[in-house]
Amino acid sequence: MRKAKILATLGPSSTQKVVIENMLKAGVDAVRINMSHGSQDEHAGTIALAREVARNMDRPLSILVDLSGPKIRTRTLENGRSVELLDGQPFIITTRDIVGSSHEVGTNFGQLPQAVEPGARILLDDGAIELVVESKTDTDVVCRVMIGGMLAERKGINLPRTPLPIPSMTEKDHADLIWAMRQNVDYIALSFVRTAEDCIKVKELIKELNDRKLGRAQLVAKIEKAEAIENLDSIIEAADGVMVARGDLGVETSVELVPVYQKRIIEKAVAKDRFVITATQMLQSMIENPFPTRAEASDVANAVWDGTDAVMLSAETASGRYPVEAVKTMVRIIYSAETIEPQQLRKAVKFTQPPSGRTSQALCKAAAYAAKEVQTEKVAIFTESGLMARRMSSFRSGVQTFALTTSADSFNQLSLIWGVLPFFDGKLNMSEGTMGDTTVMDLINAETDATDIMLKTGERTLLDAGVVEAGETIIMLAGRLSGLGLSSSVVVWTIGENVPKR
Repeated sequence: MRKAKILATLGPSSTQKVVIENMLKAGVDAVRINMSHGSQDEHAGTIALAREVARNMDRPLSILVDLSGPKIRTRTLENGRSVELLDGQPFIITTRDIVGSSHEVGTNFGQLPQAVEPGARILLDDGAIELVVESKTDTDVVCRVMIGGMLAERKGINLPRTPLPIPSMTEKDHADLIWAMRQNVDYIALSFVRTAEDCIKVKELIKELNDRKLGRAQLVAKIEKAEAIENLDSIIEAADGVMVARGDLGVETSVELVPVYQKRIIEKAVAKDRFVITATQMLQSMIENPFPTRAEASDVANAVWDGTDAVMLSAETASGRYPVEAVKTMVRIIYSAETIEPQQLRKAVKFTQPPSGRTSQALCKAAAYAAKEVQTEKVAIFTESGLMARRMSSFRSGVQTFALTTSADSFNQLSLIWGVLPFFDGKLNMSEGTMGDTTVMDLINAETDATDIMLKTGERTLLDAGVVEAGETIIMLAGRLSGLGLSSSVVVWTIGENVPKR
């Protein structure tokens, strides 16, 4: 079973029902909604359709909403036509309301003249064009073109190493966050994070807007600014997970440092029990071609070997010609990369860290050791919020984790997490009827000790799914389930035999 997950962006090429179905069949575990494009109503329809497709296929699906952030852009050009900027020519970026030309262009960032100083670099169109600031007025930034090229309308402006006096979350982002929480999405990605405070503020908003009985939408901090690298440890601590947003990160820092940062971000995130997504240009050539380059295949494999929870497809599935083929290609590369066991690639970080004092950490370590001793690679975890499954995943010990949950939200959310295969217990068949909507909390509140029932129900789930066989030994793990003998337990169990006495 594949452990690294696939996050695919939905867009014009992939919002039709049949395409979403084929992408999920091909191996998509989660979908991304990019709020930089399209309207809330359009995205609401896409989310509802994706949820419907997943339900009909009886499988989990995580939904991530990616907030736009304070993207600085150029404005319009004369007749909407691209203009050519020549090396060495002067060029003005202005806050005045103008129609742009090959000599000047407007910007949506009214504070640009105050933010930059002479000598600062300005990059246009993801770094394709480079300018250097020579002087400025209250409205104009006068530059010299260092690397020219064709400039189209509304292209991005990057200011490497220039602190910007704007928040990571705009008014549009705030409105989009409120909307996203009403859609009951699983993950919120915050763009252009610079400090831990950016994450703390948005997590507070998520908690205020949360309607879930268990858990909440998880916050993903996108690492794409130089300031984020400088504050990496505190950002990882403050967020629920991170995204290695390699596109803007390469522009904001330098291309040659992106692989170094990628490894550092993934290692630090996993060590802190945070999930991590590796994104941007992973199979870029498949936007137009049915096959990737060898370098792209190696890039995906290296992200898997680094220990990323998920790899992301952007334009490849959102606007590319071959969205389903891109997913199939990603699946093949991951399977090939995972023929090398995690233990052969890196030290198991969690086993070398000082004791944390956390019961959950002790249980996960015990489960990993027990799995090794009885020579199994399968651990089943009873979890409501999904926390224990995420903790087990962060050990990267190589075990396949089966998450047994009665929470539909956790069922969907866990589909993005490395090595976790979630099962929804709310509709499981029992030997004397069905659980219906019975939850773990219902069992806890029952008059009798329901531990045996839980274990046998979990066993039946795994057998029915075909992921275990009678006579196979696995590890079963539960966190704090007050009122149950299974609480805070690690059980070595041979499928088909009686429940072990505790």
